[in-house]
Amino acid sequence: MEQSMILNFFGGVSQDPSSWTVDFDKVLRELAGWLLPIGICLLAEGLWLEKWRKIEPLASYRYVTVKKWWRQKFMKNLRNSVLTAAVLFVTAMAADTVSHGELSDKNWKVLLLWLAHMIMTMTFFMLLDLTGARKLAPAILLLEGGTFLVGFSNGRMARFMFGMWGMYCQSEWYFQDTGVPVLSSLLIEMTLIALVYVAGGIFLERKGKGFSYGRDCQN
Repeated sequence: MEQSMILNFFGGVSQDPSSWTVDFDKVLRELAGWLLPIGICLLAEGLWLEKWRKIEPLASYRYVTVKKWWRQKFMKNLRNSVLTAAVLFVTAMAADTVSHGELSDKNWKVLLLWLAHMIMTMTFFMLLDLTGARKLAPAILLLEGGTFLVGFSNGRMARFMFGMWGMYCQSEWYFQDTGVPVLSSLLIEMTLIALVYVAGGIFLERKGKGFSYGRDCQN
């Protein structure tokens, strides 16, 4: 039976990096499949942030302080990130149901790791947008692919590599003896999301942009 769409696009690279018979062509193909939905989410996030900038001058009066404005924007970003990721994942689940007639019980594990990774990735994108460096957003894909290749090539570094954390097929749930620890990956990602939130608030306060941020971004 063919591998499911969920594993193909959301599970990551299924090759065992500790094996002597690694098919590097397959590694690159699976890495491309992994990056595709991430790219779609980045595109959707970019469109949402652009829409936010257009309506922001009209909506800013609702917020008394910049902290409340930033909290509202951050939470809406999380909501939209989860929604986009969920739509892609449910689409893949529907395709698997049609093709195979059933769903794997591993799907919830794939979803948990991928969703946490996508939320972290989208918050990074929002921080780039906030600081005026939104044109560097494609570099997130380079970071994803580059750090994965480093982690795949060096098992000792794998658990510290950004590109490895969200892959079910590189986790200890898939390779029990050599996979990346799940708990530490999730904790690191949750910590980074919190740090992005704090960093965004500090940036706005120090720059003193407040509600003029939306107008500044359009200039």
